[in-house]
Amino acid sequence: MKLAVEMTVMELDGEWNAVSVGDDATKFRGMLRLNESGAEILKLLTEDTTPEEVHRILCERHPESTADEVGHIVADFLNTLLKEGLLID
Repeated sequence: MKLAVEMTVMELDGEWNAVSVGDDATKFRGMLRLNESGAEILKLLTEDTTPEEVHRILCERHPESTADEVGHIVADFLNTLLKEGLLID
C-alpha cells in the first residue's frame, strides 16, 4: 500500500497535519488533521508499505498497547484513507 498523493506530515503547535506536496498538490487540496497514531501511519505510507509492516512497526514502538488494539487503529485508519481515495491498495 502507498499513498495516492505525495504528502508530508508535520507537527504545528502541538497538532499533527498532512498536506499534499509537489505535483500532487493540485490533486488533493487541503490539510488532514491527524492524531499521533495517524501521523505515524501516514509517515510509514510515504513508501510502499504493507499493512502488516505498519502493524509490526507500531507494535514495536508502542509495547504498552496490545497487538489487537494496534491492529484496529491501523485497519480503521487505512480504511478511511481508502474511502477518501488517498491510498493505493
